[in-house]
Amino acid sequence: MPALTLLLVCSIKYDFASCQELKDTLFFNNGTVIVGKLKKVKMGVVTFDPDDANDITVQLRKLKSMSAVKSIFRIESTQDVVYFGKVYPSGNNGFVNITGNGDTTTIFIEDLSIVYPFYKSIAERFDGSVALGYSYTRSSNFGRLNFDGKLSYASKKDEFSLTTSGIYTISDSSFSRDREEVFLKDNHYFSPLWFYTIIFGYQRNLELGLARRIQEGLGVGNKFLTTKRMYSWARTGLVLNQEKNIEGVTTGTLTEIFGQLEFNFFRFTKPEISLKFVEGFYYSLSQSGRFRSDGETTLAWEIFTDFDLNLSFYHNYDSKPPGENGRKLDVGVVFGLGYSF
Repeated sequence: MPALTLLLVCSIKYDFASCQELKDTLFFNNGTVIVGKLKKVKMGVVTFDPDDANDITVQLRKLKSMSAVKSIFRIESTQDVVYFGKVYPSGNNGFVNITGNGDTTTIFIEDLSIVYPFYKSIAERFDGSVALGYSYTRSSNFGRLNFDGKLSYASKKDEFSLTTSGIYTISDSSFSRDREEVFLKDNHYFSPLWFYTIIFGYQRNLELGLARRIQEGLGVGNKFLTTKRMYSWARTGLVLNQEKNIEGVTTGTLTEIFGQLEFNFFRFTKPEISLKFVEGFYYSLSQSGRFRSDGETTLAWEIFTDFDLNLSFYHNYDSKPPGENGRKLDVGVVFGLGYSF
């Protein structure tokens, strides 16, 4: 029945021969129809690959309906409900039908929060971003290079993410790796909103006297907030750390209880901006009285398609820093130009 509905809509609003293959289709409020491939929906915005044209982004509020039938999709609604299936036009303007496992549900199109497909091609399941920045002062004769990168991969029940960042000082005679972070995380969903989490990480922070920290962790989390413009999740668990300070002294395995919170906000009217806030807390079970926190707030402003100007504020606090002369607090502001893919 949903397929028949799509064919009828296509025959009326578009050319029937073009729709008989049941391609993904966008039906606009002004009567325009675009056929191609749905890449994703995120926070009220559709990323779509039209036939014989470059990718476009469209706000859901501009669509009368849409179809997404070339793949099975994970679909999250603003009512915190998760579906697995395909999307077909509804008989009512502004609504779509989600069909999967023999059931069909009709929802308001603007209540689609996150939609992404499970393509046969593994490469098509990846997306990411990279940002670079550089500053130089002639008076001090040194420059500072910073970078941030993120790569994510989605499957039916897992969300993998690899994040990296670094700040380096460059002069005529030296190169200093001031701050580095690499984290690999996997969220495995055992229910629509609850997930197990696995963490592997590396950190370096000379301001705190830390030459190297290797981290492994397990925990549980919940995506507790999903709306048209924002989503947020929290997780907690245990991490194991192996540290080396800048004096060369290494520790055994240190155990900590951790808690993390992430908040994302998006605005897709001009100018398009996004705000991301991440905060992590660590309480040591191995060293009495030791407490750590890591946090970063990033504001991104899209200057043209896929390119952003980024402003980030970060902080790292350690009540008992590993280095003998290490500071307890490191803060910084980072500017960069970012590209999303």
